[in-house]
Parts: sequence; structure tokens; C-alpha cells
Amino acid sequence: MATVDTTLFLETAAESGEAVAYGVPITAYPTESGVIVVNSPGSGELKDGRENRWKNLGGHFQESGFATLVTYNAPRPDFQVQLETEPYSYRGASWNKLLMESLSHTIDWALENAAELCGHGFPAVYLSGFSSGGSAVGAVAHRYPCVERMLLLSTYDSVGDPFYEGVTAFKGRIHVVYGGDDPPAGMLVRVLEMGHLAASSFQAREVPNCGHRFDGEDNTKRLTQAFHWAFNPDTSP
Repeated sequence: MATVDTTLFLETAAESGEAVAYGVPITAYPTESGVIVVNSPGSGELKDGRENRWKNLGGHFQESGFATLVTYNAPRPDFQVQLETEPYSYRGASWNKLLMESLSHTIDWALENAAELCGHGFPAVYLSGFSSGGSAVGAVAHRYPCVERMLLLSTYDSVGDPFYEGVTAFKGRIHVVYGGDDPPAGMLVRVLEMGHLAASSFQAREVPNCGHRFDGEDNTKRLTQAFHWAFNPDTSP
């Protein structure tokens, strides 16, 4: 099926104050659903995902008419400049900042082109993120009142405080799916369930016999099922 492909050419500031140019490639899988899901892959993934899982998910959404998937990737860390406060960087710029900025620019692009992408100028908008991509989603979602739900997959608090500030400020529904063999992701779920960092309208599901990457055919199916659980209004409470 047809896709919409583009690259956003952007600029951010390095820790030194110098301008850093970077590109964000985007692929969208148009439907007439009136729903857009912006997906943020993990740090080791490109926009199509490991073994094309996000590409395949976009095609599945098209065939079923479930939603328009918009997937992208931030620049990959270059490992050439190590900042004092972060393990990763890109040409002297904070990679965590780039991760969040790339997601925000992708959401902006999707909203600006919503009528073309999903047949509706004011769609339902959901965000999903895998691993560090989920951390970026948690940090950014509350900035967009139109975002009704988020799905965090195998998510850690990679971007730090902005993640916790974001999920506590978010007014929509937060769904989390994580593998039973992924202790850090399970620990984050417990943090979000209690204490002053607890998120509102929070639901989590653990996938047994599943690690961080959701490897294997069965876990790939469960990954797809997670989207239907989180974003289908007929099944989400």
C-alpha cells in the first residue's frame, strides 16, 4: 500500500551553543480512519523497526483501517562526544534532547498533514514508544492537548526527569506493556503506580516469557495486540 515519506531538516543547539543540523526521516501509512498513531522507536532502531516490525505494523493498520501509523527515527548517537551528564550525544548535542525534539517535530508534522494522512483535519491522536522512544513519549505527550492516549512498550526512564514530569502532567490514558523477563521495565511500572510520581489513568500489562525486545513470533503478535488494547475504544475501559 502507498506510504508518505519525507525527511525533516532541523537544527538544535549543542552544549557549546553551536548549531547542530540533523534530519528526521518519517514514513506514514495513510488511512481514512480519522486516527493517527505517532510511534517512537527504540534508540537502536530506525523508523521501520527491527526486522521491519513498525513497517509491518503500519501495513497492518492500513489493511484493517484501524489507524494511520506515523513512524520516524531521531539521529543515532555518534559516540564521538561524551557529555558529562549523558552517555550519548550527537555532534556535541544532548541525544536525550534530540530524541524529544525529533518526536515533537514529528507530531507537529502529523498534525499539519492530518487531513491527507487520515482523512480528518482534527483526528484522534495517540502516541506509542518503545524503550527510549517510550521515555520520549512520556516526556512530550502532555504538551499536546489533542493526544488522548499513550502506549509505553518496554520503557525505561531514559530521558530522566522530563519523563516523570511529563507522565504526571499528562491528562489522558497511559497504557504500559512490558515483558516479564525485563526487570527494569517492571520496576518503572511500580514507580508509576505509587508515590508522588504516580501517573493518573494508568494501566499496565505484563507479557510472560518475554524480554525487553519482544523477540520471537509470539511476542511480535503480542506487540501488535498491545496497540489494539491501548487504542481501541471498544476494548479500553
